[in-house]
Amino acid sequence: MDKAMILRTVKKTWNVSMTVLLVPLIISFLVAHMLRDHVPRINLKRFYFYISFLASRSSFAVVVDAISELKLLNSELGQLTMSTAVIHEILGWLNSILSQLMRGGLQRILVVHVGAVCALSIFTIIVLRLMIEWIIRRTPERKPVKDVYIIAIMIGAITLGFIYEGLNSNYMIGAAMFGLVIPAGPPLGSALVEKSELIIKNFFLPFFYIRLGQLTDIHSIESWRSFLALELILISAYLGKVVGCILGLISFKASIRNALLFSCFLNIKGIIELMHFLRWRSRKYVDIQTFSELVLSNLVLTAIVTPLIAIFYKPQRRLESIARVDNCIRTLRTTLPSSELRILCCIHHEDNVNGIITLLRATNPTEMNPICAYPVHLKDLAGRAAPVVLPYNTQKYKLASNATDRIMRAVIKYSRSSGPAVAVQPFIMISPYDTMHQSICRLLKDKFIPLILVPLFPNGEVQGPNGTLHNFNINILHYAPCTVGIFVDRGLNSCINTAKSAKFCYNVAVFFIGGPDDREAMALVSRMSGHPGVSITVFRINLEENIVENESEKHIDEVVMNEFVASNFGNASVVCRQIVANDTKQLVSAVRSLERSNDLVIVGRQQAFSSQLEEEMRPWVEYEELGIIGDLLASADFVGGMMSILVIQSVESVQGATHKTVKTLGNLIYNYSTSSWR
Repeated sequence: MDKAMILRTVKKTWNVSMTVLLVPLIISFLVAHMLRDHVPRINLKRFYFYISFLASRSSFAVVVDAISELKLLNSELGQLTMSTAVIHEILGWLNSILSQLMRGGLQRILVVHVGAVCALSIFTIIVLRLMIEWIIRRTPERKPVKDVYIIAIMIGAITLGFIYEGLNSNYMIGAAMFGLVIPAGPPLGSALVEKSELIIKNFFLPFFYIRLGQLTDIHSIESWRSFLALELILISAYLGKVVGCILGLISFKASIRNALLFSCFLNIKGIIELMHFLRWRSRKYVDIQTFSELVLSNLVLTAIVTPLIAIFYKPQRRLESIARVDNCIRTLRTTLPSSELRILCCIHHEDNVNGIITLLRATNPTEMNPICAYPVHLKDLAGRAAPVVLPYNTQKYKLASNATDRIMRAVIKYSRSSGPAVAVQPFIMISPYDTMHQSICRLLKDKFIPLILVPLFPNGEVQGPNGTLHNFNINILHYAPCTVGIFVDRGLNSCINTAKSAKFCYNVAVFFIGGPDDREAMALVSRMSGHPGVSITVFRINLEENIVENESEKHIDEVVMNEFVASNFGNASVVCRQIVANDTKQLVSAVRSLERSNDLVIVGRQQAFSSQLEEEMRPWVEYEELGIIGDLLASADFVGGMMSILVIQSVESVQGATHKTVKTLGNLIYNYSTSSWR
């Protein structure tokens, strides 16, 4: 758990969290009070309050694990559910501590429990925290934590649990307090998860469920009156949570559908609740029938709500609708040349920074045509329970800097040296790469950003575990509600000195064949053409065999080229060349004839190819996200693999491909139905 997340959650979602907890708690407790005589064999005082509270609250560990399995960590309801579960978790700890203290008399409360808990808390926060910080300082950056430290921390967590259990308290509180002291994420948090995950999931959990199954006896359910009474208490809590979610989301102006789905998220039960039941059974607070009923109820409830979430909650569809509705304001061509150009820059590690800054500098930012950069340092979710999307605090002083600090300092330094022409709003995003595009698309929508730059690592370089960065790039291309630039950086600093007084020298080549993506590339090049240090060469390739079905697209291509030539008439830094290619072989030869003197090549991801030309070239594509021409330029044998490439995709081309697919499916259905009728 992230300590900063707890503070943010308490400030923002406390009203919703308390509503979805108190409403089912009150309803179920009233039902339990009315049916208290029909549930016998209960040896625990205030049992009805405990069972009502446990059924009404949501466990953070259970909810996060379930949302992660459903790949909904970055969804809006997933984020709200985790924030709500954090507050419920804190209240659960307080309830557990108070319930343990209230079992004894006043002297025992003051002398034994409070003194021991305070002493252990101070020891954990001060002594153990200093030891953890010492371990982190002794671990070099990008180096693994020593195994002896990992083993010592695990033994320490078990020891604290034993001490709390010996004080007649809950052992989970001791381990949880120790966990809160450990910083989330690498190097230590991720190392603990990696080292302990194998033995926990493959050894401890199976034996736990085996023991749970041994103690659960369906045949012990003999009194159906007590069975129905306990089920009514539990069902009242579950339905009360539905009512609480509807009341709690009124302030967010959410729909009833989202409120019902939110209640399904919060009604997910798991190992934490089962541990409480097992604890009650081992201490003989409940009999075997009540224990079996509680276990089976949780099992049935989770088996119902989890498929409902998977079937009815599809955040991807909303991303697609955003891309369809907002495309009119999310392209470079629709952004006025005299207005501020907003660019979101994805950064995976420090090697991306220099190329991104150089590319921003080449876009010709001035006081009349400023740019606002949103650098986002992307990190995989490791050693954390919940994803994080936060603005980077530029005012916070740190004794030791990490990779994020160095990245942001470089970008901020460039912004300050550029004066009012460049503004920077840095962000940090820690999330699973499978769903990271959801948070990025929301940021693009909220900030009205028309261009996002995403780095690519070709030629066998690091692509993340199991190619996750490749999947991330594909998701961005598919769901981004704006223009996407896939940036292959081969070192753009060969002709550039970052000093303010140094002359900026930059050579750019552009291939224009036709289509929405090539037109977006020309819109970016049009901004670059005003920079005195940028030399641009535009290659207008005419394909003799390329018969485009849509003549209006061809006309728009001609208009874009004519406007570019007219606006740069007399500009000695801009050169336009015509190239005629009769077939695929001549097209490849024309692309490969590019000189080595260029620093950057800009090309559209999809061109207005005929189907025959596309079929001939598609089998040779290695990187799907670069398209046909972009993949050809990024190959290692193209000018020795020393030239940087920027592949542009317009949101219009994504919609065009979707409409084309729908049209093709419609024709197939029509032909099939016609042949069947015949």
